[in-house]
Amino acid sequence: MGFSLLEQLVVLAVMTILIGIAGPRLLSALDQVAVRDARMQLVSALSSARGSAQSRSERVSVALDSTAGLLRILAGADTLLVRPLRAELGVVFAASRDTVTYGASGRGYGAANSTIVLSRGAAAETVFVARLGRARW
Repeated sequence: MGFSLLEQLVVLAVMTILIGIAGPRLLSALDQVAVRDARMQLVSALSSARGSAQSRSERVSVALDSTAGLLRILAGADTLLVRPLRAELGVVFAASRDTVTYGASGRGYGAANSTIVLSRGAAAETVFVARLGRARW
């Protein structure tokens, strides 16, 4: 025996209510996961740039293009890494400085600290890069 039309409609109504309750939380969780992943990629890129500066004995920069949503690691004329954070994760970012540069010693090169805010939907995380080059969140 199969199910009657009334039973199927009741199940459909219950599922609709449950999805309506859980849907926004699921979307919020997906936003948080995307922002966390972008933060991990950013911190990893900063660490990689710092290590590259030390191993190459030259300045290496992390360039943040908030308009295109790109993160690049540049060493002289070489592009070591490109991460399209907006295209991959849907995350936008705003930075107090568009470039973080590390000197040959691995220390930050420049006059000030940098703050980078990553966001998607209601989820947001902030990464701070100290003058000495250390990233924290």
